[in-house]
Amino acid sequence: MSYPGTRLAVLTAVACLLIAPAGSAAQLLLAQAESASGDSGKPRLVDFWRPGDSGQRMNIRGRVTSLDGTPLAGIPISIRQANGDGEYTDRYRATLLSDDQGRYQFGSVLPGNYTGARHVHVGVYTEGYAYFDTSILFKDDPNQQSHYGHGTAIFLEESTVGGETILFGQFDIVLTPM
Repeated sequence: MSYPGTRLAVLTAVACLLIAPAGSAAQLLLAQAESASGDSGKPRLVDFWRPGDSGQRMNIRGRVTSLDGTPLAGIPISIRQANGDGEYTDRYRATLLSDDQGRYQFGSVLPGNYTGARHVHVGVYTEGYAYFDTSILFKDDPNQQSHYGHGTAIFLEESTVGGETILFGQFDIVLTPM
């Protein structure tokens, strides 16, 4: 059985693996593409978090739509952030793909303070749409106003899952057709 966007997702994943260093976060993309056909009612979680990571665990999800609200499937979303100690490593970088309903989600840690506010870089470059480049900021960060660039602040809601406290947030991406 074929699922819309799965072929593109697998081809993109293979291309990323061919140019990425061994063991990099690009392997997460392949795992997401291979299981994109699951029908759990939510997008596949690509998780940077590993047991023992410093920092508060978080999960961000959202939708990619056009200006008119149409969900956009198979859109590559570049995510990059510092780890819980404020250091950038390849382990906290990946390209996600929106599912057939435009949804995506990733798990990570609340980034440590690298410079200015805690933030996650988000970029989308896809044919037919204007380049989207911003940062996810966090409403309770006292350094939010000192962020060096543009960004959108989101609330993180605390929840206990399996005895562990996880922060959950929503960040939607609206692309402008060219």
